[in-house]
Amino acid sequence: MNKDVCIGIIGGGASGTLTAIQLLQKLNVPAQIYLIEKRREATFRGNAYSSQLEYEPLNVQAGRMSLYNTQPDDFFNWLKNNKQVGSEIEITKDSFVSRRWFGDYLTERITEAVKQSPHARLTTVTDEANEINFDAKDENYQLVLKSGRIINADYLIFATGNEAPADVFNPGEIAGLNGHYVSNPWAINPLDRIKSDEDVLVIGTGLTMVDHVVSLQKRGHRGKIFCFSRNGYLPLSHVEIPRHYALPLNKEERSLTGIFSEIRKHVTEDAQKNIPWQNTMDAMRGNMSAMWKLLSMDAKKYFLKRLRNFWEIHRHRMPVVSASIINGLIQDGQLQIFSGTSKGIEVIGHDVLFRFIDKREKQERAVTVQRIINCTGPSGDYYKTGNTLVKNLLAKAWMKQDELKLGIVTGERGEIIKSNGLPLKNAFAIGPLRKATEWETTAIREIRVQAEETAKYISAQIEAAQTILV
Repeated sequence: MNKDVCIGIIGGGASGTLTAIQLLQKLNVPAQIYLIEKRREATFRGNAYSSQLEYEPLNVQAGRMSLYNTQPDDFFNWLKNNKQVGSEIEITKDSFVSRRWFGDYLTERITEAVKQSPHARLTTVTDEANEINFDAKDENYQLVLKSGRIINADYLIFATGNEAPADVFNPGEIAGLNGHYVSNPWAINPLDRIKSDEDVLVIGTGLTMVDHVVSLQKRGHRGKIFCFSRNGYLPLSHVEIPRHYALPLNKEERSLTGIFSEIRKHVTEDAQKNIPWQNTMDAMRGNMSAMWKLLSMDAKKYFLKRLRNFWEIHRHRMPVVSASIINGLIQDGQLQIFSGTSKGIEVIGHDVLFRFIDKREKQERAVTVQRIINCTGPSGDYYKTGNTLVKNLLAKAWMKQDELKLGIVTGERGEIIKSNGLPLKNAFAIGPLRKATEWETTAIREIRVQAEETAKYISAQIEAAQTILV
């Protein structure tokens, strides 16, 4: 009698949950799925959709957040049925709704998938996987959890999501900060210790900064807010999208010059039709991973060093409401944006002095604050993160850090590539871990495709193996 196949999904946020849903729907043989998430409140939600900030809208319109490629309006229809009553405004496909609402949607959809799955079973495990071994006798993996529990699995799916930001100060400086410093902006209630009259320094000027600054404003914060990054670029704003469409690019283009020339051409052509550049950028999304894979290593390094910040503010935009609040805070003088090079910090009593070389003025400046929040964005250097499991697998050569420190090395279908260049047996990555190979891999639009393709492949492999045994 054949034993049930076991699948271990490490990470219970959006990437892991999406993959579990697809497996529950596609598996046609008895199977046990374990979804392992270290934070109970993050199960089915992850950091992104379990936020407790006062202001945490999705940065993508509701009409683009379905879990299913074949049902593009699923999230929007769910919103109308579940959240419209009681909402202060009419929910449309272009609405930027609460991240927590999307977490509710994820939770409901996986609960339905569990009930409707004819063969597969799902068990959620609140624990942390710290090590993985391979049992040669049983030919399966042993997931060693922090609690000491061991879970055997035939297939592994790594869906650990975004890592916390890398620290922007050296260990000695951080040690002296004590309670002045929020190192992880996605932790539970990161703003609770900040008093309304305290001055705050936010390191980073991207979308994470926007949500935290507006959340402070929603709390009635009265103190000054200083935001600092190397270039001081703020995310640009979304606009009302006149229509949704896909724009094919030359996927064989191998040069950055050629890629950006083609983008400029399409932006210009669309502008003549009164189509905003934001719409054109979104229409190109489906092509970017294929083009990224064709770039040489030198071209990728140049992009990351010279063009990435410019690209990010166009690609990762903030809702119009967010932009309006940020601009209002700047005009009122409560919020100031600085750019340059950090020169370090000094704790003086209850204050922290932050010194930097101002990019514009070309001279040293300083601001005095009581709190600092690190909003520099997720780290991709897994040797420096707190991800014990990935660091252990790197040490035993079961994984390989990519040269650009964006993620780990993966194959065409997300298979984990070992340091010797060979795939790790029956092991796959979903989501941010694949950034080095895919580039576009952190949003639901890409993750839902990865989840479906991985579930299809694993289901086909399991069925083929069962057929051979029969």
